[in-house]
Amino acid sequence: MTDHPFHQWVAAAQPKAEAWRTALGFVLILVVWFIWTLAFTLVAIGGGLVTPEMLGADAAASSRFLSFTEAAVLMGVIFATFWGLWLGVWLVLKWLHGRRLASALSHDGRWNHGQFGLGMALATAYLAVGFGYAAATGNAPVQAELNFGQWMVAMVPLALLILIQSAGEEIVFRGYLPQQLAARWKHPLMWGFLPAFVFGLAHSMNGRPLDAFAIYYVVAATILGLVMMAMVWRTGSLAAAMGFHFANNFGAILVVGIAGVGQPVSLFTWAPSQAMAGASADVLMLGLLLAFVLSPFAPLPKGQPLRRKDTRAAP
Repeated sequence: MTDHPFHQWVAAAQPKAEAWRTALGFVLILVVWFIWTLAFTLVAIGGGLVTPEMLGADAAASSRFLSFTEAAVLMGVIFATFWGLWLGVWLVLKWLHGRRLASALSHDGRWNHGQFGLGMALATAYLAVGFGYAAATGNAPVQAELNFGQWMVAMVPLALLILIQSAGEEIVFRGYLPQQLAARWKHPLMWGFLPAFVFGLAHSMNGRPLDAFAIYYVVAATILGLVMMAMVWRTGSLAAAMGFHFANNFGAILVVGIAGVGQPVSLFTWAPSQAMAGASADVLMLGLLLAFVLSPFAPLPKGQPLRRKDTRAAP
C-alpha cells in the first residue's frame, strides 16, 4: 500500500532529523535571511530606491508623509528581503541535511498548480466573508486617498513580491520546520502547533507590545498557520498553503489594509479600532475554516495520522 503523500513528504527529512540539526538549521536560516536583508537594503539605499529615514524605526508612524510611489517602492524592497528565507532554506537543506529544496516543497518534488489555485480560492472566500461581515455590522473599510491608476500600475510588481514574501514564510514555517519536526516527533503539537505558534509570534510586531491589537494579530496569525499546516498535512505539498497565504496577503495588503500597519498601498483601509471590533468574529471564522480544511468536506486529499514507524529519526 502506497504511503499517504504527507508520510512521503516527512520521510524525506528522516535521514537527518536530529533535534540539534533542526535547531541549528532554523538559526542558520534566520542568519542568512538577516545577512541578505542587510545587503539588499544597503543596495537599495545606494541605488536611491529608499532612504534610511524611510526605513527607520518610526517609518510606520511617519508613513502618512510618504507618497504612494515611495510607499510602494518601500514595500517592494521589504518584500524582496524575503528572498533571504528561500536562500537560507536552500543552503541549510543542501549543506546540513543533504537534500534538495524540492523535497521540502512537496512529497514528489513537483508543483501542483491546481492545489495552489484551490488555496487561493479558500483564502478569497475567507476574505470575502470577513469583508461582508464588516460591512453588515457597520465597520466597512473606507476608500483610501490614492490614485487608482497608480495603484493598478504598482499592483502587478507588488503582487509578485508578495508571492515571494508569503511563499518565503511558507517554505520555513510550513516547510522546513514541520517537516523536520514530524520526522522526529509524531505528535501534531510538535510539528503542527509549534511552528504555527512561532509564526504567530513573528507577527507581534504588527502592534505595540502587549496591546490588544498585537495579541489579536498573534492569535489570528497562529490559527492561519494551523489552517495552512492542515493543507500541507492533507496534500503532502506546500502548494495549497502558498496559494492561501499569497491570496490572503494580497487582500490584506493591496485591497484592504489596516491604517498604521505597513505602508499605505491598499485601496481601502480599516482603523485599528474597526479591526478590533470584528476580532472575535474573525477568530471564530478562522476556527471554522480550520475545521472545514480538516473535515471530509474540503476538496483536499484525506489526511492520515503519522505512524510511529514513520517518525523515528535515523541514527
